Amino acid sequence: MRNFFAFLFMVTSLAALSQNETVEPLKNKKGVLLLPQTGEWGLGISASPLLQYTGNLLNGNTNNSGAAFNYSTNPASIGNNIAVFGKYVKNENTHYRARFNASVATVIDKVVLSADVLTPDPEDPAFTEDRRSTNSRTFILSAGIEKRRGSTRLQGFYGAEALLGYFGQSAKFEYGNSISADFTSPTSNNFGNNFNGFTSDGDRIRSTSRRTGNSLLIGARGFIGVEYFFAPRISLGGEFGYMISLRSNGKTVVETEQWSNTTNSILNDEVESYSSGPTTIGIGLDNLSGSINLLFYF
Repeated sequence: MRNFFAFLFMVTSLAALSQNETVEPLKNKKGVLLLPQTGEWGLGISASPLLQYTGNLLNGNTNNSGAAFNYSTNPASIGNNIAVFGKYVKNENTHYRARFNASVATVIDKVVLSADVLTPDPEDPAFTEDRRSTNSRTFILSAGIEKRRGSTRLQGFYGAEALLGYFGQSAKFEYGNSISADFTSPTSNNFGNNFNGFTSDGDRIRSTSRRTGNSLLIGARGFIGVEYFFAPRISLGGEFGYMISLRSNGKTVVETEQWSNTTNSILNDEVESYSSGPTTIGIGLDNLSGSINLLFYF
């Protein structure tokens, strides 16, 4: 019996010692901490096709490609898909995260064409210019929480985040050949979305401006990925995610001009429409693609 109590005392003592034993934080050969500590911040970039995917949901673009972790090309539809990526280390198992992307772009198209004159000179033809100015704006913001596993350089994580996106676009058309009584259907360039049919007299109706209905997107996304600390507090990671979203579309407003034989003057009009319905719901695997994240902790 005495031997039994001695054995029990030894086991209890060893258990108490193991509970009091602390795990040394991971360090490199120089003794520098490799992993971020509680209360630190992470800042970096996220090269994410998710942003292209979200931008495409906002503007209706179908330029969806890619099926791997990658730094993909910057799609003109949303300007770029590189986001500012921020994190806060609550503890070794929980990080808060946020990403932000903003794109504002202006594209000007110019086309030279023949000028409308009553008595054209074959030896000295006259030319003029049509112009289209397109302005686009995209903003995407995400915030979420991630849970982490592992205590080595390579760690896994999973979590969820909410997304908010906005897209708006407008275009202005300027024509070198004006509408007049002499040229009721003047020579004009077809930019692809500025011809609006013909009047009952056969004169062309053309746009002077087009404001695409603003799109607002709200989404929720689950994700899973890995992060590798190749240097003290510097990591390279990748992730995949699955998102469900609700998009609300505003009205598209098109201003037009045409010649009116009734008033013998230019008639301006305004047309409103929904390009793809007022509300749409989407769900998908982040464009069947992933993202690469480079982060610095301090």
